[in-house]
Amino acid sequence: MKIVAVFALMIVSLQAETIRDLKYDSKHERNVLDFYPALKKSEKPAPVFVWFHGGGFRNGDKNQIEKHGRSTLEKYRKAGYAVVSCNYPFLGKGMEYRDIVDHCGRAVKFVRSKSKDWNIDPQRLACGGVSAGALISQFLGYHDDLADPKAKDPVDKLSSRPAVVIGIMQPIGTREFALRYMDEGEAPLFLYSNARPTDRIHPPAQVELIRDKAKSLGIPVEAYGGERNKLPKVKPGKDWLDLQLNFCNEHLKASS
Repeated sequence: MKIVAVFALMIVSLQAETIRDLKYDSKHERNVLDFYPALKKSEKPAPVFVWFHGGGFRNGDKNQIEKHGRSTLEKYRKAGYAVVSCNYPFLGKGMEYRDIVDHCGRAVKFVRSKSKDWNIDPQRLACGGVSAGALISQFLGYHDDLADPKAKDPVDKLSSRPAVVIGIMQPIGTREFALRYMDEGEAPLFLYSNARPTDRIHPPAQVELIRDKAKSLGIPVEAYGGERNKLPKVKPGKDWLDLQLNFCNEHLKASS
């Protein structure tokens, strides 16, 4: 019983370290994020996975990672990653797509600014998300860096570009958010989709589109599908989320 009690206290202690609704900017009420520290403790700075929720740029919330993506959250934290889940402004009231991704770029810069406080490695940062979150992550990975060397705010001087990009349920909009910006030598890309070919928002052809573009540019890329489509299947006994984590581990190797 004592062992169980000690273990329970440890879990509570770890959960208490989660920081919720932290403002990464003051320009919009949805400029908030949640920080989940790594559960595998290390003296070395942890890699960090920055996650953007889906919702068609019109709805959704950072708590989706707990409600629908808990397996992702737990797997990364147990593997020694810190995880950050971000809210961002929605379309409307003068807010356009480009405005939204600029806010998301600010979130990534803010995360990097907290590297010492949170014991994270600003160089070993991955961005990923579902649907709209995938497009946001790809824009940040392949668009020119949003860092502003002349900015008065030191946070805005930091890089907005991730070292690895992850896209789940790739939606329409791939050309506009990613393909037009992709170039040789840019961030490795991992993709997964279990959408049906008839899905009008997440047709698997969008996965093939960005996968093939990455291959043509020599960008490391892995893409998998589920039983609902004809994308390459994960081998029996394997799990796509494990493959995603392995991909991040491979391309976010600790600096010497």
